Amino acid sequence: MTLSPRRSSFQIAIDVLTVIGEGEKRPTRIMYATNLSWNSLKGTLDILVNKGYVDEDQVTDRNKKYSITAKGHEVLGYYDRLESLVQVTTD
Repeated sequence: MTLSPRRSSFQIAIDVLTVIGEGEKRPTRIMYATNLSWNSLKGTLDILVNKGYVDEDQVTDRNKKYSITAKGHEVLGYYDRLESLVQVTTD
């Protein structure tokens, strides 16, 4: 059995942005899609909201929904371009 390397904070943020950009809005769904613990997701979402990459909408007292902003889409665009420029293959 081979263990995968751990994701960096940057890669986790990109994964969260990607999932939200694909239409997931509820925190629990985002958590499952990104394979994160609740605490890790909450910290990442707080950073993304504070930086302006994600909007947080308070639906009810307990329910929040998240949506990606234009700035968040821009970050994903930069990431996709960088990823296509730096193709690293592993055997």
